[in-house]
Amino acid sequence: MGERTLRYAVVGAGGHGGVHIRQIQQHGGRLGCELSAVAIRPQDRKPGQVKAFRDAGVEVFPDAVAMFDALAGRADAVFIPTSIYSHCTLTCAALGRGHNVYLEKPPAGTVQEIDRMLAAVADSGRICCLGFQAISSESIRWLKSRLADGSLGSVRRLRTWACWPRPDAYYARNEWAGHLKVGDAWVLDGPTNNALAHEIANMLYLATPAERTFATPRTVRAELYHARDIPSEDTSAVRIVTTDGVEAVFVASHCTAGAQTGPWIEMECSRATVHWRNDGRTAIDYDDGREETLDRDGEDSAAAALANFTQAVRADDAEALDCDLTMGRNFTLALNGAFESAGATRAIPGEYVSHTDEAPGPHPVIAGINDLIERCGREGKLYSEVGCAWATATEPFDLSGYAGFPQRFGA
Repeated sequence: MGERTLRYAVVGAGGHGGVHIRQIQQHGGRLGCELSAVAIRPQDRKPGQVKAFRDAGVEVFPDAVAMFDALAGRADAVFIPTSIYSHCTLTCAALGRGHNVYLEKPPAGTVQEIDRMLAAVADSGRICCLGFQAISSESIRWLKSRLADGSLGSVRRLRTWACWPRPDAYYARNEWAGHLKVGDAWVLDGPTNNALAHEIANMLYLATPAERTFATPRTVRAELYHARDIPSEDTSAVRIVTTDGVEAVFVASHCTAGAQTGPWIEMECSRATVHWRNDGRTAIDYDDGREETLDRDGEDSAAAALANFTQAVRADDAEALDCDLTMGRNFTLALNGAFESAGATRAIPGEYVSHTDEAPGPHPVIAGINDLIERCGREGKLYSEVGCAWATATEPFDLSGYAGFPQRFGA
């Protein structure tokens, strides 16, 4: 007799909820899982949507907690791709009712929320996967294997940069986009803690040869800016130094000109230099003259992450996860350190900002930002370190013993 089909439930049917639903529907047959339930708030429902789900045998609930209660003992896992500030509450609620959880990135706004979720994981004995799906990609795992077997030598420095324009509509899609807080809850939305959070996670993952580990940040120095009239950042430069002395630099903006480019990662090791692109194309140039290349990722990374999660749930083995919440703590630790170092998000003066109606839609553009990002990325420097007129230098923030955000930010 074959293995039974695992039953998955998803919170939300739009945005990333819709992405997870489509992934389960597309790959569930070969993976042995199926969509069994969704939670859609009445105000979010589209005409005919509830009937379509029910006709397909999918239960529909009015909110997440009602679904968690009703499915206790009946669902094999729940997917939580909701607002950043709701992650902690919903994850703890799901774990408390005995559910395995697939939590979308970023894990939370603050490290103290991560610690509450980790305590809930320990108390429940359940599995909590973290949706940094690039960790399941062929290219990132290939590089990690080269680190683990010593081929690359020790990691010295990583750099990643990206020009990712986002239209005004991106910031109007929900109540928390571009915000530092919603009510009393921290969000810290921006390229660092949302759209390009994957790249900071990738760098922390590749900064150590240890399996299933993100390197621990020791200090963070960051400059966080906004060209839009928003509380949080849309343009950032971050330098992380790990407890092993590895430097990781991230430079990006949502206020760039032209098409989306990047992210790229360049990685300097004692025996090789690595060049990685977002589509998985990877080149390793060894110091002895050898070269290794990977044309691109094979399986889509989101599908690979779903497959890995399904395998771990079926085996009831948290150690089988490619990326879990424990790993994610070091990401949020670094993210909190970035905001503490910056002290505040700073407005870029209007004289340096214009507006365009070009793709991907109306959005502000910072003068010269594309070239500035590439220079900073390639040189591993922050904006103030290359003489940028609107940039303000900051100081590194020491994360030793850090357990709660904020300490310096906004003071």
